[in-house]
Amino acid sequence: ELLSDSGPPLRLSRALSRTGSKPAKRKDARQRSGARQQARQQPVDYRQPAASWLRGTQEPRLISSAATAKGKRAAKGPAPATASSLMKRGVKGVFARKGSSTSIPKFAEELWVKYKDAKDAESIGPEGVERLCADIGFDPSDVHVLVFAWQLEAARMGYFTRAEWTSGLAKLRATSLEEVKSKLESLHADTLKAAKMHGGNHESFRNFYAFAHKYCRDDNKKNLDTDTSCAMLAMILDPLYPRHVAQFTAYLGKINRMHGINQDEWSCFWELCRTVKDDCSNYTDDGAWPILLDEYADYVQTQ
Repeated sequence: ELLSDSGPPLRLSRALSRTGSKPAKRKDARQRSGARQQARQQPVDYRQPAASWLRGTQEPRLISSAATAKGKRAAKGPAPATASSLMKRGVKGVFARKGSSTSIPKFAEELWVKYKDAKDAESIGPEGVERLCADIGFDPSDVHVLVFAWQLEAARMGYFTRAEWTSGLAKLRATSLEEVKSKLESLHADTLKAAKMHGGNHESFRNFYAFAHKYCRDDNKKNLDTDTSCAMLAMILDPLYPRHVAQFTAYLGKINRMHGINQDEWSCFWELCRTVKDDCSNYTDDGAWPILLDEYADYVQTQ
């Protein structure tokens, strides 16, 4: 009963009818699996519908290595801006004033061309500084000129390098000489106001005061000569401690101090002004003060 006259046994015929399509299906599955494996090994443009190429109904569209690199950059976000690129573009909020038609880099470059030294294109010398002061409306001996040098972090008195000039004007965020003047006046007033406040933040004034000694002394010298010291003390400290400044400068003239004032004596005098009464009645000779200030206190107490 298992055999028929015209074909294979009945059970075998029925078995073949159920399994006859499997070899073709397995072949199709292997082809789709190979396509997926090949797609995973190559960069794929995922912008095309994913289901179409995962099902094997559409070949994955491969993209070039350049496009792949571009995609990776886009995924990471825009490349960080460098200082040079910002300077070239005049990015608002960094080197440009919102609503201003003149960017800070452009303004700085215009002034640089105007005031730079004729013999040295990489610096502004004393003549250029004098012309700048005249255009702004400052006397060259005005304290605001010293504030300007402080903002530029100038290393040499009477000279500004291109790097100092560019970074300093970017810090001031000014696009006109009128703004430069206004900002320097405000900066000086705010610095003095903070120094006057009891328990206030004295760090800004401390930096300014320390900068003055380093900026005004001669090259390779550790001491600031006595005449310049007296002039700088009158310029910087007189608005805060006029009596101490008058007494100390008079004392320096009396003793005819030849080797000037060093950085430690300069810094400690400001501390003395802040903590010691004008008549030095509360001055304590505890060895912490420089000898110059011990002698100054004795001089004041005996007057």
